[in-house]
Amino acid sequence: MPPSDSSASKQPEKVVLTAYASEGGWIGSPGTLLTRRDFFWLVRPPGTEITITAEPADGNYFDKWSNGWTANPLTFKLNVDMEITAEFKTD
Repeated sequence: MPPSDSSASKQPEKVVLTAYASEGGWIGSPGTLLTRRDFFWLVRPPGTEITITAEPADGNYFDKWSNGWTANPLTFKLNVDMEITAEFKTD
């Protein structure tokens, strides 16, 4: 009988959120030093509650996140590696 590979069923120790801002604004994460950024990474244990914000520049407004979510600020549990972009439009 071959040895079992128990690593296949293990949950990752860390997951990564990669966040971007489209042209016309910035993103941030309250409670961190990440404010008014074009992009950032957050590395956390799976299941961590994350809050991110989208801040439009003058003459722009926040439209939505790239996955279709529209809340701003946006709070969710980060369970797997994820990329998200704040999408801004001109007023």
